[in-house]
Amino acid sequence: MARVEADRLGPQAISEIIDDIYRCVLDRTHWVGVLERLTPFVGCCAASLNVHDLTSRTPELLVEVGTRPEASQSYLEVYGAINPLIDATLLYLGEGEVRTLYDTVDLAEYQCSRFYREWVAPQGWGDWMGCLLVRRSTSLAMLSLARLDRDGPYLASEVERMRLFMPHVQRATMLGRLFEHSAAERAGMATLVDRIRVAAFLVEPSGRISFVNRLGEALLADGLVLRESNRMLTALDSSVQKMLTAALTGDAGTPQMTLVATQGGKRVLSILPPSDESGGYGVVMVATPEAELPLPGPMLAQAYGLTMAEIRVLTALLKRGSLGQIAVDLGVTQRTVRAHLQKLFEKTGTRRQSDLIAEVLALAPPMRMF
Repeated sequence: MARVEADRLGPQAISEIIDDIYRCVLDRTHWVGVLERLTPFVGCCAASLNVHDLTSRTPELLVEVGTRPEASQSYLEVYGAINPLIDATLLYLGEGEVRTLYDTVDLAEYQCSRFYREWVAPQGWGDWMGCLLVRRSTSLAMLSLARLDRDGPYLASEVERMRLFMPHVQRATMLGRLFEHSAAERAGMATLVDRIRVAAFLVEPSGRISFVNRLGEALLADGLVLRESNRMLTALDSSVQKMLTAALTGDAGTPQMTLVATQGGKRVLSILPPSDESGGYGVVMVATPEAELPLPGPMLAQAYGLTMAEIRVLTALLKRGSLGQIAVDLGVTQRTVRAHLQKLFEKTGTRRQSDLIAEVLALAPPMRMF
């Protein structure tokens, strides 16, 4: 949206944006839409809700619009640690304040910096607006707004517009606990994923990899089931990719599992959708069918009142899938297997094998600790 169009936005548009900001309290995925509406209104081309660890100098980009994926990745890996604007923010901004780049730094000195020459200038960016949301002794959280160089400095009216929204953005991020807990949640989930004894990935709803364990790195190197490009996790098979996307975005509604045929043999792909308990991250796991599928332990059997015969059928179902093979493995008839399966449906409140597996995965994820 051009600046002249933004100037025409009236009280109704402002009210709608503020309403959208508070919707983010209950659903943080709305932040993308909020930033997309804010950027033209204040005359910028890109925006980011981010946290910077002042001890390690490492950034975390929580929500971002308008930045190329490769630029975001290089910021995380290299340029966030040498960003002089973070130092300027510490010197000149207090919580709840909004200022622009041209107000806070020596412009000539800034443009000589490696950060500007290698990261800012190639994107065509010029002025920058910083909105300090949270300041702690070891970190700061902020909303950063980048402007195209060709558009010149921010106008005073545009800064005032952002100051109008600032209290609402600050309040919504705190009520939604976007900054205070995201890093801790990710760290806790990453520790858990690192201990899973199958290839495992901690993944954002967008598909971006937040953490991968050692076996997951080996799986990516083999290129048999999943691949990584610009930190995005994708499946080699289009139907598997469709399932992966549906599970991570919440469209599938339940945990998902499928067998994937590869040159190295069959693999089991399991996906636990993002949830409040996981800090908003999904967990993707790839294992061999025989060795690493979940086994219904005593707690699961007790929860549903399963008999030993039903547990054997359920275990075989998780490992094999075919009723005929289950009958052969257990030395019973297919009619007997079907009878036990019907009891399993009744006791777990499911109707199909896929629903039964999803129910088990929800209580006994396919992972072995240590």
